[in-house]
Amino acid sequence: MSGLPGLLAHPDEALALLRPRPACVFTDIDGPLSPIVADPAAATVPDSTRAALRALAERIAVVALTGRSVADARRIVGLDTLVYSGNHGAEWWEAGIASVEPAVEPYLPRVREIAEAVESGIGTPGILLEEKGASLSVHYRNTKVPGSARRDILGFLDEHARGMAIREGKMVVEIRAPVPLSKGEAVRSFIRCRGLASALVLGDDRTDAEAFAVVRQMREAGEVHGLCAGVATADAPAELLEVADYALADTETVGAFLALMTSEL
Repeated sequence: MSGLPGLLAHPDEALALLRPRPACVFTDIDGPLSPIVADPAAATVPDSTRAALRALAERIAVVALTGRSVADARRIVGLDTLVYSGNHGAEWWEAGIASVEPAVEPYLPRVREIAEAVESGIGTPGILLEEKGASLSVHYRNTKVPGSARRDILGFLDEHARGMAIREGKMVVEIRAPVPLSKGEAVRSFIRCRGLASALVLGDDRTDAEAFAVVRQMREAGEVHGLCAGVATADAPAELLEVADYALADTETVGAFLALMTSEL
């Protein structure tokens, strides 16, 4: 148990936050919206959650904040009324217009080069390579000994991905361009560019903790009214729950919460 109060049991807090406009809900995809699955390509958003997101996006801004590529995120969520921030803020998509952060573009060939090296150089059964253009994810959830696979991946990248940013999530190692981009910086940029009055962030992993921390900083500075809710599954990282204000038990609970927000806003 996280020890955090459940957000679904305290809807008035979220409603009071989101009623002042302009408001926004930022949400990760894998974990909050889509159940974590062995093959990332097989992830799906339940129809009821998609319907709630569609209705919510008619009322306030909704940003899908993900480590996936924008193209993959749009495929999974299936809604063009959302804003998409992909590859941890390296890519954006809104109303048919896609963009890549200029600082990332010089590193695209390097990401591809590392992907080829990993594909040919790490033979551990069960490792899954996810190429995302602006970044690369190496999943080890399906290996027989995940701890050993993680060490092999990190050791290989220490030699073959020098100069790149290496980050970890749930059973995954990510290789990114060494530029100051993150979900946290994506949230900060969007809040400031849109002049948001309030923001709610939903997440389940270490990279979401970065977004939570930024919202807390901005809240303390008086820049925005904000709340952060962590999906408190058994494998939720401690650093996420340490900076969360509330908890949501699982993907199903997130869907129920979004539906409630839609009906009440």
